[in-house]
Amino acid sequence: MEIKGYKLPDDLYYTRDHAWVRVEGARIRIGITDVMQGLAGDISFIRVPRAGKTYEEGKTLASLQSGKWAGKIAAPMAGTVVEGNAALVTSPGLLNSGPYDEGWVAAMEPVDLEAGLGKLLFGPDVEPWLLAQLAEHGQ
Repeated sequence: MEIKGYKLPDDLYYTRDHAWVRVEGARIRIGITDVMQGLAGDISFIRVPRAGKTYEEGKTLASLQSGKWAGKIAAPMAGTVVEGNAALVTSPGLLNSGPYDEGWVAAMEPVDLEAGLGKLLFGPDVEPWLLAQLAEHGQ
């Protein structure tokens, strides 16, 4: 789907802090939405999570910076990182140019995939939530 010029693939789940989650078997892949990268501007730095590290839901998974903004990606559910996107360390601009593909942030093995997905936005729930968020940011 596309909302006010921002792309949000229909097959992804979304967090309320503008991250996306793609289910890949028993694992998830996590990244930032087109909305987050658009509001942040040119991202110049990211602290990529390392493989083997365990996170509780809501804890900071990655930190990001642009010229006008600093923020974080929270772990969308409890689990262990199985892979961090090392390409982002030297090319953080991939978060802007390809937030849904080469700009992914981490792959995680969740503790309880089904319970975690139940807390995320999906399908028809995404549009009204995003429109309210964009209105808050004057868009």
